[in-house]
Amino acid sequence: MSDERQQQTGAGIVQLATFFLEGELFGVKTLHVQEILTYQEITPVPLAPDYVRGLINLRGQIVTVIDLRCRLGFEKIDDRQTSMNVIVNFEEGLMSLLVDNIGNVLDIPEDSLLPPPGTIRGITVHDIQAVCQLDDELLIVLDLQSILHLN
Repeated sequence: MSDERQQQTGAGIVQLATFFLEGELFGVKTLHVQEILTYQEITPVPLAPDYVRGLINLRGQIVTVIDLRCRLGFEKIDDRQTSMNVIVNFEEGLMSLLVDNIGNVLDIPEDSLLPPPGTIRGITVHDIQAVCQLDDELLIVLDLQSILHLN
């Protein structure tokens, strides 16, 4: 959205790329999303944490794959060939977030984003940037800095 349009509406708009895990709606800011890919062959990494599924080759660039189901405490699924990859460009370079399904890109007014509650189905407050009540579901906006902190 252009700065001009934001000034006209008087409210800031946050654009979020959304996806699903266990039927729950999650989102990340689109400014971090580079692309969406269907399942890619993953090369496992020995001794990596459970949520690091492995590595993929993205046009010659090696990208770490984070299984968001596992990272957020949902049940781990071994056969992830129906999963989608959300490729994000963040401080440490490109990372792939393995998700169940892709949603839409949503324009959310900044004042609709609320502080996260203490926990949501086992997800810690540190992994959530905000929540937003949509018409029929709750949108959980993830904090990529917390999610992608691999130490």
